[in-house]
Amino acid sequence: MNNVQSHLRCLAITVAFGLMVVFIKAAADPIGRSQLSQESVRIPDISTPKTERMIDVGGRRLDCCVYGDGSPTVVLASGFGAPQAYWNSVVPALADQTTVLTYDRAGIGKSEIGVLPTHGRQSATDLHTLLDKLNLPKPYILIGHSYGGSVVRLFASMYPDDPGGLILEDAQHEDVLEEQRKILKGRDLKQLEDMVLKFAPPQNPKTEGDYRYITTDQVKNSKPLPQVPFVVLTAGDRSKGMPPVFSEEANRKMVELGMDLQKKLVALIPGGKHVIVEGAGHNIHLEKPEALIKPVTEMINELRNR
Repeated sequence: MNNVQSHLRCLAITVAFGLMVVFIKAAADPIGRSQLSQESVRIPDISTPKTERMIDVGGRRLDCCVYGDGSPTVVLASGFGAPQAYWNSVVPALADQTTVLTYDRAGIGKSEIGVLPTHGRQSATDLHTLLDKLNLPKPYILIGHSYGGSVVRLFASMYPDDPGGLILEDAQHEDVLEEQRKILKGRDLKQLEDMVLKFAPPQNPKTEGDYRYITTDQVKNSKPLPQVPFVVLTAGDRSKGMPPVFSEEANRKMVELGMDLQKKLVALIPGGKHVIVEGAGHNIHLEKPEALIKPVTEMINELRNR
């Protein structure tokens, strides 16, 4: 496939996603997983990428799009089950400044699921292989939204020489379930445990959803993050999307706990910055794109001026 055909193909895909209404969870996920909610968010259209490719990362091929030019490379890791077009709201502004990579993890979009596991460590390995094969300029600014935060944290801990910066966008802390069990009681605690059982891993896990708890354990046991510029973006309205099955008191406690755990994320790297985005729910880069574009731009400039 020549470059023109490749560009047109990827444009058709992004336009299709741009016309699709996606239902996304809000911030206060009771058991630390991404899920669909009743809040609809429209994905915007974007211009043609510089290149679109299917890359063999060993055991499967991942679909990816590269935009812009120059160093550093901004790597965008989507939330649980979300396609790469989910980043369309920020790609044009970032690609005007530097190289940008969007991609679909195994089993999402056109990316093959293959025979290897799809837990967080393997996803980080897949991403590392993808970046090497694309030969994109280092260092990398890794941005992870929601579940994608676990993937980029694992990447950074496994390959500490590659990241130049790290941004977590409303990502979950790995202790969320244990901490929720401590603050809930009675019917609320039972509701939580029922939800945990409902999403217990199957005997033969395949999708990244099947591996969600394994990924959490991998993050808990991961090595310290490298000392790089670090920003944690937190949704100011963490009450959006709270499940109706919990009492008002339980919801309040979980919202407070969620904010406390965001502060624990900030402490992962000394000097980390915490930005609370008021008026935004879980999908900060869709609801308020500039809230993500601004710290990425600052990080790009910081790395270039070193």
